[in-house]
Amino acid sequence: GGANEGGASATGKGDKSPKDYLTYEDFIFFMLSEEDKANEISVRYWFTCIDVDGDGKLNNMEMRSFYALQQHRMHQVGHENIPFEDMLCQMIDMIKPKNEEFIVVEDFLQEECAPVSGALFDALFNLNKYCQFEQRDPFQERQKREDEFETDWDRFACMDYNRLAMEEEAREEDAMEIDWVTVDDEDEDPDDFNIGLGGSSEAPF
Repeated sequence: GGANEGGASATGKGDKSPKDYLTYEDFIFFMLSEEDKANEISVRYWFTCIDVDGDGKLNNMEMRSFYALQQHRMHQVGHENIPFEDMLCQMIDMIKPKNEEFIVVEDFLQEECAPVSGALFDALFNLNKYCQFEQRDPFQERQKREDEFETDWDRFACMDYNRLAMEEEAREEDAMEIDWVTVDDEDEDPDDFNIGLGGSSEAPF
């Protein structure tokens, strides 16, 4: 079901034998799922990761087991601990599942749920993004809704491309500075090193 639809490329084109490595195709699939948790394929992928018993329902026990690791990380980095019950209550209010006892994949795929569908997955898998969600700026959120990008992936790709371009430009500037220093060193007159050594060829006695 969800595992095949959401994770086909991550399992080697239908081959269910376990692998201890990622192919380039697997990596791209994972990056798309990580950076754009609002699309259906990503939703099904993360849903399947949490649905340990494979019954098509996310229950409190399954979500709590993943969140426990996040709470451990919060403690390690000195972040204020957010109780599981508080996190889950907030997510239920946003996702509005038809049955509050469990969440099914269709709950995430509701049109009005798309903007926040990834928040629960971040809460269970990505502490940095969950903390960013908790501390989000309403003004920036409004700008995000009104920008030119249609998906989170488009936004991520543009921002990361600009970041890499700036890093490359900085490296080129550093390389130019090193080149100038090298040129300056080569231009120095070797006779300068003999200053104060005049007459040294004469015997001191």
